[in-house]
Amino acid sequence: MRKLLLLLLTLLLLSALYAVEIDLDESIKLARENNKEIQAEKYSLKSANWGKYDALSNFLPRVSFNSAIVRIDNETYDEALQVFQIPVLDQIGMPTGNFIPFSAGAMGTGIYKTSYSNNITVRQPIFNGGKIILGYQLANLAKQQAEIALENKELDISYAVASTYFGFLKLKDIQKLTQKSLSSSISHLEKVEKNFDVGTAKKSDVLQWKVRLNKDKTSNFEIENGLNEILSFWNSLIGVVDNVPSEIQLAKYDIEIDSYTRLIQDEIIIAKQEFLLNVIKKSPTLNSINLANKMMKKSYWMAKGNFLPSLNLQFDYQIESDDEFDFSGDDNWNLVAAISIPLFTSGSNFSKVKQAKYELLKTTKQTEYARDNYLIAAENAFNRLITNARIVQDNKIALEFAKENHKIINQLFEQGMVTNSELLDAEIMLFSSEMNLISSYYDYVLTKFEMEKYIGEMEE
Repeated sequence: MRKLLLLLLTLLLLSALYAVEIDLDESIKLARENNKEIQAEKYSLKSANWGKYDALSNFLPRVSFNSAIVRIDNETYDEALQVFQIPVLDQIGMPTGNFIPFSAGAMGTGIYKTSYSNNITVRQPIFNGGKIILGYQLANLAKQQAEIALENKELDISYAVASTYFGFLKLKDIQKLTQKSLSSSISHLEKVEKNFDVGTAKKSDVLQWKVRLNKDKTSNFEIENGLNEILSFWNSLIGVVDNVPSEIQLAKYDIEIDSYTRLIQDEIIIAKQEFLLNVIKKSPTLNSINLANKMMKKSYWMAKGNFLPSLNLQFDYQIESDDEFDFSGDDNWNLVAAISIPLFTSGSNFSKVKQAKYELLKTTKQTEYARDNYLIAAENAFNRLITNARIVQDNKIALEFAKENHKIINQLFEQGMVTNSELLDAEIMLFSSEMNLISSYYDYVLTKFEMEKYIGEMEE
């Protein structure tokens, strides 16, 4: 049995030699650099940024070069070149007997079997019902939304990193307790077996410690598997392997835990209100909710713009239009100011306004609901922090009692004044108290990080 314990300790030492310990700040930094979900959000931000540039370009003119080649069939070409005889009339409208030859192909620049035309067109929007300016504003809001989405994703991943980081350390500390319990079970079993051999212990005493020993072995096995699973997920989050979380000193949180447990009800209410005001002011999630409302309002105004006229300028400069592709033909140009006023659209514009209006109302209600729930969740996180701080203090007292009880029971057991079952109960009580204290510490720390996530800050 001692060999099994030594083997477990050796494996842990070997794994520690090959793994690099990094703290939480470094873990979060690596995750923000390497995590694929964060990288995807960064690409979304770049896409939104180019979308803003595209919306800005709608204010500027569009210039295009157009070139066309037209080939007509032989029959049409021959008909176009056919010469007609037009009779000449005298002053009273009577034919004189003379004729004037006429051909459509001889008019203007003539008709070509193959003709080439090249021109440059410049289009400049002047007013389009406010759609261009609203489109730009929407694109700008979309960029802000992408920035907030990236910030939220970084906070989500940072919290996930912190959660797995502390989850690993919590399980690691519990593993130390189970190894300590395993060592104690081995020692007690050996003593009981010796006592059984000389007739001072019962068979049931031996079986009790064997059951306890097997439970400790199973617990160690389960914890080792749990550590490997958490470590794999943590490495996936930060995007690197062969690293393990570095240990933290839980005692460094004692001062703030004590300060929270000493708060009276009025002080708790004031602290909670300050926290919620900070959430309202800084939370990226609430900022995203506000942006969603703004974007929907812009869409509503854009739908209203369909009732307004549009005005656009177009300038065309024709370089050539003849039977040779040499850019040397006769040139000409024209400038057009086109205004369009929607008079009747069969109710389409009206329907779009109504649709946008109710989408706006729906979004307003949804965002109000989301905002209320978010603030309730933030308030619950604050309440849990106070509760978890008090649980830590309670568990400290419980552990102190369990240690004293264990000490007394051990002394009485050595004197033969208590049974083996009572000693085992004291062992279980001590182990549970130690584990409860460790768990409550990590619950407090993780709740603290959850609160920081609500205000967009993640610091150790």
